[in-house]
Amino acid sequence: DDSIEIMFYISQFVSVLLINPSIIPKHRLFYHSSLSRITNPFLCRAMSSNDSSNPAPQVTTAKCEPCASLDKSALIPEDKIASRLELSLPLWKTTTISKDGDDQKQQIPAISRTFTAKNFQCALDSLNSFGAIAEREGHHPDFHLTGYRDMTIVLFTHKLWGVTENDLILAKMFDDEVDVVYSPKWLREHPEAKK
Repeated sequence: DDSIEIMFYISQFVSVLLINPSIIPKHRLFYHSSLSRITNPFLCRAMSSNDSSNPAPQVTTAKCEPCASLDKSALIPEDKIASRLELSLPLWKTTTISKDGDDQKQQIPAISRTFTAKNFQCALDSLNSFGAIAEREGHHPDFHLTGYRDMTIVLFTHKLWGVTENDLILAKMFDDEVDVVYSPKWLREHPEAKK
């Protein structure tokens, strides 16, 4: 069967890559955050430098709870969100977003992380890595890429229009699993972003 033969050749190629990843330029090498193996660059965690001694990403053990099972009791009170961020998510800030409805705009609490990547490709690499994690967890943030390298991630639970534990878990996963290649100037101004 042709499909079995193709799968055999693909598995052989992947095996060669796992044994000798140096055959691919480092800027094209990607690791899947949950499997710790080379994989498709659009479902991956980009390496942050040409240094092959880059450590494997930390993996957050908490998982997002399916949003369908959440009710209003899962919302974190607005006055508690900032203190939760200060404890374990220093790159994240509280914010609000507008929800349109019934001829009025309502301000909804959310959390956000903003940074400037080194260049457009680094911004896209981080966006793809964040997106792969969000898809894996079934919890999807709003991404904003402006000025070709300025990135903002906005997290809130869309079903409940507020911040839940899922948002904090996903933010922690982003911080632990994705090595963003920041603009050197931005990084000097935001030393808390250094890992």
